[in-house]
Amino acid sequence: MVEVSGLYKGYDNDKPVLQNMNIKVEKGTIHGLIGHNGCGKTTLIKCLNGIFKPDKGVVLVDGEPVYNNPSVKEKIGYVADSNQFFPGYKIEKLVKFFEGVYPKFSREDFNRLNQIFGLNTKKKVKQLSKGQQMRLAFMLSMAQHPEVMILDEPTSGLDVIAKKNLLDLLVTTVENEEMTVIISSHHLSDLEKICDTLTMMKDGKTQIDDEMEEVTGQVKKYQVVFPKGAPGEFYHMEETLHISNLGSVYTIILRNEPEDFVLKMEEMGSVLTEEMDCSLEEAFIYLNEEVQK
Repeated sequence: MVEVSGLYKGYDNDKPVLQNMNIKVEKGTIHGLIGHNGCGKTTLIKCLNGIFKPDKGVVLVDGEPVYNNPSVKEKIGYVADSNQFFPGYKIEKLVKFFEGVYPKFSREDFNRLNQIFGLNTKKKVKQLSKGQQMRLAFMLSMAQHPEVMILDEPTSGLDVIAKKNLLDLLVTTVENEEMTVIISSHHLSDLEKICDTLTMMKDGKTQIDDEMEEVTGQVKKYQVVFPKGAPGEFYHMEETLHISNLGSVYTIILRNEPEDFVLKMEEMGSVLTEEMDCSLEEAFIYLNEEVQK
């Protein structure tokens, strides 16, 4: 288990970046981190990796603190949003370096992964594109056989095939080896497909922390048909987050589900009221628009 308890982190001007963050990620699950740019996701990830020391609170893996604890850090794989390897090293030399540093690193597993991702190991790191460097970071981390894998924007720069391969490998490894995954991404549709639980952050705080279905379930989406146009009261319901329409078909986004909504629509003159699936992206957009109002 990964546990973040009462985490506070500020910088030189003492401006808080993380404020009383509390997260629990169960073993063998995939946990997503989402939020606006500057909300503190990368700072949280660096605390999870033991790169940053918490000012207050703790970050624990299996009950042990991560910071300044080499035995715990050996359990963690990390793919950063910007990977800084030795630029003059060839990939094959970098693999040899990782073999000497990480006790569980497997060259055979790296080679097996590279059959999927197809990097030329004779190339130097500085000759690789951003997407190729991301593939390299992922393969090196996976070949360490980490118990916890932490990824910050891992699909950035990847083409659609490489992205699918990366996400599929994560899910398969979680299922087969009970690896715990914490992943941050702006590609919310990707997270929705693979995550069991999710933390939505805002201004360094936990806005929502729940199972994926519970997060998307906080927003309800309906299509409502008013042949003669929607009445004025339709636009002034307390629960409404957003309304759009195409002719007589109206799409309404609601905060949770109001009582007797279908009956209420019929009384307003609707001939059809149908609930639709609400995506994680829609939930994120409209919940944050609500906060800003």
